[in-house]
Amino acid sequence: MNDPKPTPFVDVIVVLWNSVPFLGDLFRGLVRLDYPKNTMCVHIVDNSPGDGSLAEVKRLMALWGNQLPSVEIHEPGMNLGFSGGHNLAIKKSIERGHEYVYLLNYDAEFEPRALREAVDAAESDALIGSVQSLLVMQQNPEEINSDGNAIHFLGFGYCGGYHNKRTEVSLDIKNIAYASGAGVLFKNEVLQKTGLLDETLFAYHEDLDLGWRIILVGYKNVLAHKSVVRHHYEFSRSIKKWFWMERNRTAVVLKNYRFPTLILLAPMLLVTDFAILAFAVKGGWWREKIRAMVWFFKPQTWVYILRGRRDINRMRLVSDGAVLKMFTPFIKYQEFENDIVNSIVNPFLKFGYEIVRLFTGMTGL
Repeated sequence: MNDPKPTPFVDVIVVLWNSVPFLGDLFRGLVRLDYPKNTMCVHIVDNSPGDGSLAEVKRLMALWGNQLPSVEIHEPGMNLGFSGGHNLAIKKSIERGHEYVYLLNYDAEFEPRALREAVDAAESDALIGSVQSLLVMQQNPEEINSDGNAIHFLGFGYCGGYHNKRTEVSLDIKNIAYASGAGVLFKNEVLQKTGLLDETLFAYHEDLDLGWRIILVGYKNVLAHKSVVRHHYEFSRSIKKWFWMERNRTAVVLKNYRFPTLILLAPMLLVTDFAILAFAVKGGWWREKIRAMVWFFKPQTWVYILRGRRDINRMRLVSDGAVLKMFTPFIKYQEFENDIVNSIVNPFLKFGYEIVRLFTGMTGL
């Protein structure tokens, strides 16, 4: 009789950043997990030294004691960003020969079967590279935060299913464009092929970029609806974030599409950029948009982009035409939907998207 397959080892990674108000829920979820504690380790990366987050972590560790899995604390002494903070622990997981890493936001809480269901989904198909948990609102767990994130073909990313009811989610494991970094399981063997999170991106779009690369090397991003994470989510209206969002959106597009596809997209990218600039002026964050645009006039930026394109072309197994099938031409994110977007912008973008898809399909790009 064959021995049962051993339980895969999972490194859960939490990066701290002004996290104190959320850590009680985070630790409550870790304690309640039904995943075997001896086959997991929680890595706490202190990205905001001195703000009290690490002291609160240590207090909660003492409070919960042996009810917790193993906890390993990392103190880089500086803010490494979302990408760098997670990469620090991912590298250790890979070095130790562990099978999986799970990225969990500091403002999120596992439901008891979340990790087991994510691993079961990943183990069900060798071509699965990432598994996103169903993210529900901590404020109302019957309301969805994300049932898999969408990629707009011009590089925007947004939550799928936002504000939908939890009961409306498909019962099947479904393919998604990319997994939200708030609650996602990655196979380490896949990350060794794609590379880790892009540390130049620092924050915003780094999960989108990695999900895109996972598709490019022939793997799938999926949602496992039975794996549920409760997330303290609010759409951030911080002006500072727009620099990162706009800079990184453009950088990811320039890195990941083939050159002929970029030529086809160029008119729509330019029109969209000027439209966003007008939106930025109206919204009062035009300085951040200008800063993002100026970044592309720096020589070191193009060294980074060309190096990224070279690395992606070496690993690429999937055409742009196939990738575009996973993307959307519609801006549907709730914070930007209005009559102009729905009646003018989306039809224009869909027309351009279909032309690009037709050309890339015919040419095999």
